[in-house]
Amino acid sequence: MDLTISRPVRIFALVALIAAVGGGAMLAMRPKQAVAPPVVSHDASAQLTAVVPHNVPKSTASSKAKPPVVVTTTRPSGTSAKTSTTPSAPAAPAKPKAAQAVAANGLPMAIAAALRTHKIVVVSVFDPQSQTDAFSYAEAKAGASEAGSGFVGVSLLDSVAAGALTTAVGGGGLLPSPGVLIYRRPDALVYRIDGFADRDTVAQAAAISVTAAPLSGAGG
Repeated sequence: MDLTISRPVRIFALVALIAAVGGGAMLAMRPKQAVAPPVVSHDASAQLTAVVPHNVPKSTASSKAKPPVVVTTTRPSGTSAKTSTTPSAPAAPAKPKAAQAVAANGLPMAIAAALRTHKIVVVSVFDPQSQTDAFSYAEAKAGASEAGSGFVGVSLLDSVAAGALTTAVGGGGLLPSPGVLIYRRPDALVYRIDGFADRDTVAQAAAISVTAAPLSGAGG
C-alpha cells in the first residue's frame, strides 16, 4: 500500500498548523481581566454574642463600696456608746460684756481714766451739731495740750456720759454748751467756764487748777 501523501494535502496540513499556532498566540497575548473580590454580606442576626459565665466575679472597683464614716463617742463607764453620723456644732462664743460707762466715783469712765494718768484734766462739753461748739472743743483741746493736762470731750448727745457728768457737777443745773470743766485728781471739780473760751484762757485755767480750791456745790 502506497502511503505517500500528496503535495496538496501536505500544503493544507501546513496551513492548518500555522493557523492553529497563530490563534493560540493571540489568545495568550490578550490582557487578563481583573477578578473582583467576592462580596461578603454581614447579617446582624448572625453576629456572635459573648457568653459570660455566672460564676465570674465582678470587678474589684465596682464590687467594693466604701463604708460610711461613723463618728463614735465614748460615754463614761456604765453607759452605752453612742454613734453619730453628723459632727456636733461648735458652741457659740460668749458675747463680750458692754464696757462700763460710769466709774465708781460717779464720773464718766473716760474722765476717771484720764485722772489716773494726769493730775489735771480739761473736759470740753459740746453739742456735735453746733459749729460754735466745734470751735470751742478745738480750742479747749489745744489749751489742755499747752498746759500739759489731760483732755476729754463729752458730747451732750451721749446720754450716759452727759447724765453722769450732770450729776457729778451737781447744783441741779444743766451742763454748759459749750463749756469747759477742769478736774483735779482724784475727782475734784476746780474750774468751770460757761460758753466759748480760747486756748490761752483754757491753758491759764488749767494752770490755776493745780492749787485752786474745789468749787462749792460740786458733787463728789
